[in-house]
Amino acid sequence: MFSSVKDDNFCFPIPDVLETAKLKLVPFIPALHAEAIINSTDKDAWHYIPFGPFSSAQEFIEGFYERWIHPRRGETLFIGLDKTKLNTDGEPTPLGMCGYVHTEPDDLWTELFVLVLPQARHTHVASHMIGLLMRYALNLPAEGGLGLRRVQWSANVKNEGSIGLARKMGMRIEGVKRWARVLEVEKAEGGNGIATRKGDPREECAGRDTVTLAICWDEWEDEGKEQVERILAM
Repeated sequence: MFSSVKDDNFCFPIPDVLETAKLKLVPFIPALHAEAIINSTDKDAWHYIPFGPFSSAQEFIEGFYERWIHPRRGETLFIGLDKTKLNTDGEPTPLGMCGYVHTEPDDLWTELFVLVLPQARHTHVASHMIGLLMRYALNLPAEGGLGLRRVQWSANVKNEGSIGLARKMGMRIEGVKRWARVLEVEKAEGGNGIATRKGDPREECAGRDTVTLAICWDEWEDEGKEQVERILAM
């Protein structure tokens, strides 16, 4: 039986809803959302993501959510509900999953994670999920936000779509972390990884260079907020 309550272990308050005219973000609740998301993804959705794919909602909850998300104070997930696509009950359709990861409350920064279902690619879903997370993270508490000073984004150096999306949302490339990850064998398919190293402890696994992008509070207040708000109004 999956949990029917939202995450209670994140280091900051988790809002019950963040929304635009087209999309609503709600906290991930395993009993409500796990099967809808996992059963609707394809292998491509997980291609550049270090974890997954998952064969079932049970595997996702036990192998990922309960192991890496819920126990950690710096991680939490949301579900993106597309208000332009209603299900048979007239409710918004779950078309994405996103969240805050590696959050450091003392240093006031976080990193974003986003996964979009196949039917929502090249739509407003990804940009609205990201924009809502940025707005809540970077706006001051007096504006209903957390008042963080930095929001960052990490992507495989070969994932041009992810890098382009982050730049569209106002983030700047800060650099490349070389050999930042070791990829499982299946994650290196399709040219996803770089070379292996014969004789090391994981010689069968390719590596990955990671691009780091970020937007900081001063950039947000200068013009980043206006740029994101324009996107969220589209």
